[in-house]
Amino acid sequence: MGTGTADVAAVYERYLACCNEHRFDDLGEFVSEEVSGSGPVDGLAAYVEGVRGVAVGFPDYRWELQERLVQGDTVVARLTGRGTHTGPFSGIAPTGRTISVQELVVYRFADGRIVRCWGDLYPVVRDALRTPAPVGA
Repeated sequence: MGTGTADVAAVYERYLACCNEHRFDDLGEFVSEEVSGSGPVDGLAAYVEGVRGVAVGFPDYRWELQERLVQGDTVVARLTGRGTHTGPFSGIAPTGRTISVQELVVYRFADGRIVRCWGDLYPVVRDALRTPAPVGA
């Protein structure tokens, strides 16, 4: 598969759909075995574990694409993530809160797969859960 802008954009759209359908075992179709980036451990297994961890804590979690910029082999995505915290997440016991967070992620592609991913989801979600819920929420 080429790495033209249209190809990278199409792969990203399918990747995001796979994440939103919580088909984490299929992420190898879109993510390289050698992926590196935001997490403390590199590789596909660690990447899948990180994304799956979101769904463990927020079984209804979905990423909504707000804006996407593609240049060459790089995708920059601004996403809104929403879900209800009914399972453990990053050391935080379930709160029952529904959150909505903004996420910015930069992906680098090679040979039609994500090889680098820089994002801020885990710290953003942890901060949202640690912030007192609005009155009446």
